[in-house]
Amino acid sequence: MKEDRILFECVKKDNQRALEQLFQKYYFNLCLYAKKYVVSADLAEEVVADVFFKIWQNRKTLQINTSLKSYLFVATKNLSINVVNKAKSDYLKQEIPEISISFSHLNSDESLHYNEVKIQIDQIIEELPPQRKIIFKLNRIDGLKYKEIAEKLGISVSTVQKQMVEAIKHVSQYESQFITFVISFCLSFIDV
Repeated sequence: MKEDRILFECVKKDNQRALEQLFQKYYFNLCLYAKKYVVSADLAEEVVADVFFKIWQNRKTLQINTSLKSYLFVATKNLSINVVNKAKSDYLKQEIPEISISFSHLNSDESLHYNEVKIQIDQIIEELPPQRKIIFKLNRIDGLKYKEIAEKLGISVSTVQKQMVEAIKHVSQYESQFITFVISFCLSFIDV
């Protein structure tokens, strides 16, 4: 559709309102579609929110050669399948005992690096506005679903979704800096 193409071009130019319009237009149908794969309505909502977040995150380089609607449904299907596969993998890992990673064996330099990473993550999260920070921690740290967060805080699921999109945008600003830091931390474990 021509309207979708215009909105997507606006998204590429950092227009958040255009992304919200696309989100509102396709959200319900994409959730129904995702639910066919992930079964849970809450998980389907998270999948759709993540699809739109990835569009926002990759807006500068994302090339869509089909209709936007087709792209959204394919992206939702792929992410849904990934979520299901990850859940199966996590289940198998629980069934097969793994050696738990303990940080007690870290030497003082490694321990320092680990603590620096943890401090940086905490600082990034602390920069969020109060409600957004609570929602982010409940979802990403405590593992609550959007619906559970909405019920716990007495707000709508759409408010939780919007706050999570904004929180993830904030955190992703630090992504390249953080990834470099984590890679250097991980490399410190490799004997060369």
